[in-house]
Order: sequence, then C-alpha cells, then structure tokens
Amino acid sequence: MKIAKAVRSLSASGWSEGYTFNEVLVSIALIGIGILGFSVNTIGVIRGNYTSGNFTIATNLAQDKMEQLKAQATWTDVSNCPDSGEKGLTATGTPGGIYDRCWSIADSPLGDRLKRIDVTVSWRDSGSRTVTVSTLVFIG
Repeated sequence: MKIAKAVRSLSASGWSEGYTFNEVLVSIALIGIGILGFSVNTIGVIRGNYTSGNFTIATNLAQDKMEQLKAQATWTDVSNCPDSGEKGLTATGTPGGIYDRCWSIADSPLGDRLKRIDVTVSWRDSGSRTVTVSTLVFIG
C-alpha cells in the first residue's frame, strides 16, 4: 500500500517512466566503444592467423627442399643464398607466389665426413620474414 502511494506521488510530481534522451545516447556510446574494441581485437587475430599461415607454408617449403637435397647420391658444395635459388613460389612449390627459396651445402666444422645443409625460405607480407631449416648429413 505504501509503495503504490510513493509511485503515485512521483508521477504526480512530473516524473515519467522510461529513459531520457541523454541516457539513451550514453548507452549507445558505450555499446559502440565495446563493439569497436572487439573489432580491433578481431583484426589482430586475423593478422596473426595470416602470419602464422605464412610461417607454416614457408616451413613446409623448406622441409620439402631439405628432403630433396638429402635424397641426393652426392653432395657438392653450393651456396645460392640469397641471390639465386627458386623465386616466386606458391604454397605448393609452383611458380607465381610470394616465397623465395635458396639453399647451401658446405663442409661442417664438426667433422670431416659431415655436410651441413641449410634451406632458407623468405617472403614479404607486413614485413620481411625468413625461415631457415638446417641439418647435418653423414657422407659414408
């Protein structure tokens, strides 16, 4: 009973139900700031996924070339990095992409019968990036 009288007295003094224009504007501004924050975070996640994908492709290209070189019967010293090698590769190793691949084969300082093989894949997206895979091969 007392609650009903309090509500009646508020509405009689000029208060009405609902939100004021200022309250609605502040709410819209807060929602907009929240959505903008999620948008910036989403853009960062998309860029990170793109960079991670490029690192994965570059590592696969380097490992593929490493396996080709390790399968050779003989290893002669060669160093075609960074000037020559394979330029403009796609993710499958065919021409027309953003990846450059080069390799070097040299005697290892760790032993007379060891060769060191380095395969480097580089590309440019938001910056210049490089992945290098190295191994030692025993010449027996």
